[in-house]
Amino acid sequence: MSLVDSSGAPTLADIIHPTDLTLLSETAFAHALALTLACKGHLAIVHAGDPEADQDPDWTGFPGVRSLLSRWGLIDRATPRGAIADALGIRVSKKLVPGSDPVAALEHFVDEHGCDLLVLATRARDGLARLLSGSVAEELTRRTDVPALFLPPEGRGFVDLATGRARLRNLLVPVDHATPQHEAVETAFGLADLLGCPDALVHLLHVGPADQAPSVAVAPGQEQRLRRASAEGAVVPGIVATAGRLDADLIVMATHGHDSFLDGLRGSTTEQVLRQAGRAVLALPVL
Repeated sequence: MSLVDSSGAPTLADIIHPTDLTLLSETAFAHALALTLACKGHLAIVHAGDPEADQDPDWTGFPGVRSLLSRWGLIDRATPRGAIADALGIRVSKKLVPGSDPVAALEHFVDEHGCDLLVLATRARDGLARLLSGSVAEELTRRTDVPALFLPPEGRGFVDLATGRARLRNLLVPVDHATPQHEAVETAFGLADLLGCPDALVHLLHVGPADQAPSVAVAPGQEQRLRRASAEGAVVPGIVATAGRLDADLIVMATHGHDSFLDGLRGSTTEQVLRQAGRAVLALPVL
């Protein structure tokens, strides 16, 4: 599932950002909002909880859209909530999804409303998502087969929280023979262009002998922005080490739907890379 069409134009109409209502979600929220601005789409900020029947949700805990847009110099702080759509061409909604099972509640919300991209906060070194404990973020993306952007609050993102500007200079795309890579490479280029980073380089990484790397074709004009790399040894250390060496701003990893990664990219590779790389990771289902 690509985030751009064959011409490179974005297909991001609906972005969902699940939030735990803490500052740990701030980095992910900023990325979700920046992407919404770039594609002129709809951002749904969603919290899955189980409030008491006699209590109203604490809406003040949701991220402040107007305050962040004001910090980025895009609106005046006094701009009415209803004027944001007219001023910036985006829609933002805040939803509380009741339910004691956060995965099931969020899965139902995604199925009911549709989603082109999930933007999720993670804990880079303590496993996935404080948003929801344990492996809930991974489980949610596995159930929904929706592209998911994971942001480690204590690590590297690619949107400046102070200005809203994106910095994508190096994007890393691991490749193997088992998983189709065209959409991942296409998305990497398209995302960089969408966010105003036309000089960004896309690095294809094959963990294994260089002469056994899969052949990946790109669109005319992209070859000059494409680099090929190889690494020896195990897959996860190879990805993490190369991301560090390149100072990668984003790792784009093609997945195979409910079967997760195939061959060298099998099982919990995404989670391991998230824990060890400390960088933004985009998991892109290839169905």
